[in-house]
Amino acid sequence: MVYFDSIANLEYNISYTVHWSALFVKFVRNLENFFEKYIEGFFNKKFASGLQPVEIAKHLLREMESQRSIGVSHIYVPNSYLVSINSEDYTHLSPYSQAIQLELSHYLTVEAKQRGYTIVGKPIVEIALAENIIEGLFHITSRFTEPLPSLTPDEQPDPSEISETRIFAKVSIEPSVPKQSLSGLLTVIEGLDSGRQVDIQKDRVNIGRRESNELALADMNTSRLHAYIVCEENVHVLHDAKSLNGTYVNEHRITRKRLTSGDKIKLGNTIILYEVK
Repeated sequence: MVYFDSIANLEYNISYTVHWSALFVKFVRNLENFFEKYIEGFFNKKFASGLQPVEIAKHLLREMESQRSIGVSHIYVPNSYLVSINSEDYTHLSPYSQAIQLELSHYLTVEAKQRGYTIVGKPIVEIALAENIIEGLFHITSRFTEPLPSLTPDEQPDPSEISETRIFAKVSIEPSVPKQSLSGLLTVIEGLDSGRQVDIQKDRVNIGRRESNELALADMNTSRLHAYIVCEENVHVLHDAKSLNGTYVNEHRITRKRLTSGDKIKLGNTIILYEVK
């Protein structure tokens, strides 16, 4: 009788522990989503201790990522970035604004190269004064000031009219080049999400703990945005998103890797099988 009571108590304790562990994971995710939505913002941010160049750099990179333009064999990103700031912040940064602008330009050049992006012309970062910006806030806009190679001379628009929205409508693929399609499949073969599958049909598939990712993981050893996959020259390429624990393909740590069918991707305690469909 004591034996069966012990087993019952053990089963109860295990069930109780699993229940509260699940609630804790859900609480952490909700907390992360709250901070991402209400604290980080998109391109504006309020800083209690004044505007910091490192924060400008972080949001410049986000702007570059969000305004990618897919060409025939290259992924193009804007080469001109305007950072609008308040008069108080402008006065604070103006003594060394030239050095900051050059450093930010170099930063974007390095980041674009690591991600396999193409910048037509030299990247330009300009910090400008804006009257409608609150102290500590800033706003970033980007554009292509150089014509993309996919446009013929007669199709090249006036640079002053090119915006991050219009350039996507104007980039075209030459009819003589047949459009190739590549379809892939990601299958979690080890970890908390074992058995889960995601088709790679978009230009980009994000992987990590963030719920908005195409492949959202429950593995607490992965970053919110741990890695992402893009299609480059009809090949799926895996990029590590500066994750804390790193991204591995077939037990080798990578920052950028062209995938082949059968590759095993390791993020935290999760292993994902990549296959070409």
